[in-house]
Amino acid sequence: MWDKLILYSRRDKAAVNIKSILEDDYDVSNLLAVDDVLHLESLDRSHETLCIVASKHSSKSGKPCLTCHSPGNYSNADYGGNPRELSYAPAFYLQKALQLLEEKQRREGVNYEVSFECTHHGPTGLEQPVFFVEVGSTEKEWRDLVACSLVAEVINELFSYEPVKGNKVAIGLGGGHYCRKFTEIKDYAIGHICPRHNLPFLDEVMLGEMVSKTLPAPDVALIEWKGMGREKKRVMDLLVDTGLEIVKV
Repeated sequence: MWDKLILYSRRDKAAVNIKSILEDDYDVSNLLAVDDVLHLESLDRSHETLCIVASKHSSKSGKPCLTCHSPGNYSNADYGGNPRELSYAPAFYLQKALQLLEEKQRREGVNYEVSFECTHHGPTGLEQPVFFVEVGSTEKEWRDLVACSLVAEVINELFSYEPVKGNKVAIGLGGGHYCRKFTEIKDYAIGHICPRHNLPFLDEVMLGEMVSKTLPAPDVALIEWKGMGREKKRVMDLLVDTGLEIVKV
């Protein structure tokens, strides 16, 4: 059983709203403010602490969305973390976060798209498993207290959630940044996801990062078959030696 900690950046408007709601409505106290979560290099906590990051999401499209993902860099570290390093991704908690976001989005009827995101940005060097639950994609949404309350409710429920291994655990390969195929899949708990645009950087080392840093250890590699591009054959050859069951979606 993991201890749980909520991380947030002081300069993140959505995160500060979510934090305030957690304190006021749910009496949650196990929160830690930092200047910039993306560049966090270590935590003075047990490695058995699960870190849930309340965060804004930014995108050029500006589309309202509620997302979750674990951090990591397949190549350069343009937004925190270390190059070619992934965090520890808690697959069952990611699956539960997505499920709760979908449930509460339907209940509230808010016009926000719910999805997984692929693995991206920092922090990558923490010894603790970490994942983000986000409100996006512009300042309008970051100030939307209905959306922030929804995310706070999800995080509060994740605090009391303890997974019982049921679904197989998987990594995901291919597709776009918002992982719409993988978002639809309910039969697997998905940890790290490498999207099509990062497949050229996927080699034995980075595939090893995906496998060794998905928790618990994955059984399956989910392949978005039509979303692999020209890297398909090379990546499929890399997977041969992993011992993972390959499932095309």
